[in-house]
Amino acid sequence: MQTTEVHFGGSLLRLNSDGSAFLPEHNTLLIADVHLGKSGVFRKAGIATPQGLHEQNLKQLARAFEAHPQATVVFLGDVFHGLQNKETQSLKTLLDAYDGHTFVLVKGNHDFDLPEWQQLAIVPEWTLEKLHFLHEPPGANFDTNTPFSQTTAQRDFPALAQEVFLICGHLHPGVALRGKGRSRVRIKAFYLNDWICVLPAFGTFTGQHALKVAGTYYGIVDDTLLKLSE
Repeated sequence: MQTTEVHFGGSLLRLNSDGSAFLPEHNTLLIADVHLGKSGVFRKAGIATPQGLHEQNLKQLARAFEAHPQATVVFLGDVFHGLQNKETQSLKTLLDAYDGHTFVLVKGNHDFDLPEWQQLAIVPEWTLEKLHFLHEPPGANFDTNTPFSQTTAQRDFPALAQEVFLICGHLHPGVALRGKGRSRVRIKAFYLNDWICVLPAFGTFTGQHALKVAGTYYGIVDDTLLKLSE
């Protein structure tokens, strides 16, 4: 796993090529938008999905936990995707296996049928010093891909005026790379500016969305991070 270190909100933030991020000063691992159970929801609705997606997500989570021993793991929303099913229940088994970690879920819009597990604290938001963790970036509209700005974000989240820095998920940021001819491929990406960081979706069955905002993007290609624009 490749890592890139950036300074954000007065803290060192390590971006990982698996789509997670790590705050070494706080031993805190950040993961956004796993969407466990999504493939099961699709199959129940009669929509075919590739085999092995759920198992791949669990293995990727396990690798992330193992790479950050005894860490506090903060899920930035949408660790689940809708109603609980056999796929989502398997997360409890995984969390049990890493009882040296602390697990926190910042509730997302898809986390509406939440289990009551002792291993998983569920909160509306999370704070570490100047860093504030939310699922949805305030002022952004996922459905219409509305550009967000610090001005509109302060309107919805007044604490931003008090030198608070946001780390969020929800938007599934991605960028498009051009190949030969007219070929293009879209990849997951971290997005940062001077007041917000948006993590890519960690899950394998999530998709990406191009954000209509200027900033710095770190794209993920295989196991490599590419700084693409600023």
